[in-house]
Amino acid sequence: MKLVSAIFLLHFLVFLPNVFGQVQELEKNLSPSLFYKQMEKVGVNYFSFWEGPSIEDGQTGRNELSRPLDSGLSLFNLVSITYKLTDRYNLDLQNRLEWIHTQEQEWRFQGLRAGISGKLLSGNDWSLKGAVNTDIPELNGRDARARTVFFNPGIFAGLTWNFHPKWSLYTIMAPRLFIYQNDQAVEPEWTLSGRSPGEKPRAIIQAAPTINYAFNDKVGLRSGLDFQFRQFVQSDPTFLKRWPTAWTIGPTFSIAKSLNIYTFVQAWPFDGNGLTTETASLGMWISGVIF
Repeated sequence: MKLVSAIFLLHFLVFLPNVFGQVQELEKNLSPSLFYKQMEKVGVNYFSFWEGPSIEDGQTGRNELSRPLDSGLSLFNLVSITYKLTDRYNLDLQNRLEWIHTQEQEWRFQGLRAGISGKLLSGNDWSLKGAVNTDIPELNGRDARARTVFFNPGIFAGLTWNFHPKWSLYTIMAPRLFIYQNDQAVEPEWTLSGRSPGEKPRAIIQAAPTINYAFNDKVGLRSGLDFQFRQFVQSDPTFLKRWPTAWTIGPTFSIAKSLNIYTFVQAWPFDGNGLTTETASLGMWISGVIF
């Protein structure tokens, strides 16, 4: 038995370098092509929202109550990493990171959302592109943890309708349903902005339609409203209330596929203190496809 084992070990040691060399050659021939083939299916895009300073005092942005929108200026970044499943749909992992500028810098990881993205609907001169997704409970971000979010399926998508060579309609659509472990739990900024815990949303129906005029391929003008209807944790399930409606207006710049900018003045003409410098602030949307 020892002799047989010794012979087997000898053969193994003799043939091992040859087998190892063949494996290395196979990896050399196959791995790069497989790697690059898979990488061709990967994409990265982003959408960022900047809540800029108040026009009145240059501090953090204001809501319709003239209360601060947050503890400082906010840059909310949605960075999506996609993997192509079909010609139309992708597996989508949306990373949500917020930067708050106050006396000091504060980074807030706002969690990961997983779902399916792509061209959800389309017609001859219109298309709806975006993602159907939900937060991942084990990877919830700062605000979702504070609100004890367990499940929040919804959509984040952009509807584009080119109804004229110079004119178009663009709408961000973001309906979402929220399930919490604790209906009264909120983050500190929620009460700072003048909201009560009972106003935490159970469901949101949101659309931000804008009308756009193109001066040329790079520069345009945009104006629109942010419509939201909400059902609160304290209200009847059939009750929907219009949330304060923001109005924005400003120029757009299409610098490249990777950089599109909409800078605007934001105000609240229909709610709270109305159209005054106390409620007006600057803002910006930044979006693009990195690859």
